[in-house]
Amino acid sequence: MTKINVMAIATIALFTLSGCDESGNAGGGEKITYEKTAQEVFEQACKKCHGDQAQGLPDKKTPPMNDRQAGELELDLYDVKNDGTNQSSGTNHDKMGHNMQKLLEKGYNYDPKEMAIYIEEHFYKKEAPVEEAPAVEETPVVQTPTVEAPAMEETPAVTPAPTEANTSN
Repeated sequence: MTKINVMAIATIALFTLSGCDESGNAGGGEKITYEKTAQEVFEQACKKCHGDQAQGLPDKKTPPMNDRQAGELELDLYDVKNDGTNQSSGTNHDKMGHNMQKLLEKGYNYDPKEMAIYIEEHFYKKEAPVEEAPAVEETPVVQTPTVEAPAMEETPAVTPAPTEANTSN
């Protein structure tokens, strides 16, 4: 299966399992509104541990978020908001699940899809495929020996000897 197919199936499963109707309302109730935009949440909460460019900070043991596209990242963010239940992406988010509860209490709630789109649009670092240069065939250098022509000796100009035909007038 291609990565796109897997992401499409996972996204469909995400909405099916979350109980949202087509308008995005949880369980058919009122639509969730967020006090802060994805950018505000990232700037005020996420970048402290994940870095200015969402690159992850090894000293804090936080993973990069700029190495995935929105669909894949959305699944991880959904997991984090659901206390690391591993229901969507299959990754382990126990520590961040705990931290997320503290962030939610402080008003840093966000829509996983909007956050994933924000991170992809501003920080996604797609590794450019390495293109190999076409192989250059080396043409063997053939050295031909230099041959010097033998030196030509000057010959004196020969004047014809007088003959009978030339002498009778």
